[in-house]
Amino acid sequence: MLFCRAASPALALAIAFSLSAGAPPTSVPKKNAGKDAVTYNDSGSDKYSKGDLDGAISDYNQAIALNPKLAKAYYNRGLARYDKGNLDEAIADYDQAIKLNPKFEDAYVNRAMARDDNDDHDGAIADGNEALKLNPRDAFAYNNRGWAHYHKGDLDAAIEDYNLAIKLDPTMSQPYNDRGVAERDKGEIAQAIDDYTRAIALNPKDDQAYYNRAVARDDKGDTEGALADYDQAIRIDPKYTDAYVSRAEVKAEREDWDGAIADYNRVLELNPKDSAACDERGLAWYHKGNQSAALADYNQALQIDPKNANACNNHGNIEKALGNLSAAMSDYNQALLIDPKCDCAYNDRGTIKQAQGDLAGAADDYAQALQLNAKNTEALSNLSSVHSAKGNWADAISFANRAIQIDGDFPQAYNNRGVAKYHQHDMIGALADYDRALQIDPNDEHAYNNRGLALQASGDLEGALADFDLAIQINPQFSQAQRNRAWAKWRTGDVWGALGDLF
Repeated sequence: MLFCRAASPALALAIAFSLSAGAPPTSVPKKNAGKDAVTYNDSGSDKYSKGDLDGAISDYNQAIALNPKLAKAYYNRGLARYDKGNLDEAIADYDQAIKLNPKFEDAYVNRAMARDDNDDHDGAIADGNEALKLNPRDAFAYNNRGWAHYHKGDLDAAIEDYNLAIKLDPTMSQPYNDRGVAERDKGEIAQAIDDYTRAIALNPKDDQAYYNRAVARDDKGDTEGALADYDQAIRIDPKYTDAYVSRAEVKAEREDWDGAIADYNRVLELNPKDSAACDERGLAWYHKGNQSAALADYNQALQIDPKNANACNNHGNIEKALGNLSAAMSDYNQALLIDPKCDCAYNDRGTIKQAQGDLAGAADDYAQALQLNAKNTEALSNLSSVHSAKGNWADAISFANRAIQIDGDFPQAYNNRGVAKYHQHDMIGALADYDRALQIDPNDEHAYNNRGLALQASGDLEGALADFDLAIQINPQFSQAQRNRAWAKWRTGDVWGALGDLF
């Protein structure tokens, strides 16, 4: 079965504000008739610097009411609204600031960032161009324009802007971090790690750079280095949920299920409504062998978000493991109603159809999974199994080959290819495939049973009996292996042993 995973957290680009709302004056002028517009603006800046965004906005409103032509008040209110996540309102304020002062460079720089966050990447690039006309040496403007190019998918243009930002200000850490993000997307992992390291050297408190370097180190297979960087990112920001999620994924790669569960627990402490974290914790519980805890997590994930297709599909996998095929089928169907592009659900629904003898329906589901995701190795391997069931040995081998080309450590594909080779009377090839499957997964009872059949066909009854013994030791309810062992015992003259296996 194919358990679905939520998308990994995105790499963190550094936010490069051109300026803050500005430092407050050392003293606030007092007037008998009350505050004037400038005083309200300065008071707003004081509140903004202390994190009181609502109070700051209230003061900026007063400033604007007293002087509708005070461009700084619009600009500063735009900063506060941006920080609150009100992008459209922030952009409107920057618009007004620029209308009142067409040479307001900082307003262009920060409107570019708001537009980029609002998916108006072309507008962001245009604003970056205007800012750079006003000040060709503004490193922030280059960095922010690079961000917009990155989000448009133009990695080379983004890197060129980050290069210019670094040239203008080699001490600014943000362009190094952001250039690393673009380099990683281009597959230049070593260069990305080098840039993240430079960013950290310039700013040892840069949790984003630690996080991004961890992701890149994991790309290279350096899980120890990745874990160390996630640890540091979390030390800097104990509420960095993406770092907990990604660290949990690395722990899961290392089969540290308890560590992964602990990280997901922390994510859910920070955000009890995180449906994806419940789903991922369910996967960890499943791999620990605790199906009831996994099922509870999938139920919780779906209670938080009934549209979580991954959790719905994974819930079905637990139902299938428990033998509740009807409930599992219902879950897979529901997952596909939620997300018709969920290739995992097509694959897993196909396994139930195949188990019920509906080979055509299973093949259709596997084919649909592959249409959505050509690298779905389970769907390829399952198609190999369907073709074996139909006696199409060449096709079975072809689909298994495709799965192995994508993932050379996928035991099921080797086992399925071995079955097809066995039926083609290629015992040497079949044994080699079963050996490889068992090298990857020494607890695969099916591979032991199948290798036992191949050894028996090759005349090695002693080896066959040993493999049937191992298959039954792993799964004492494996009736097929018991029948095969009975036949092997019969051939060796152990009649009573054979009867014991049969009855």
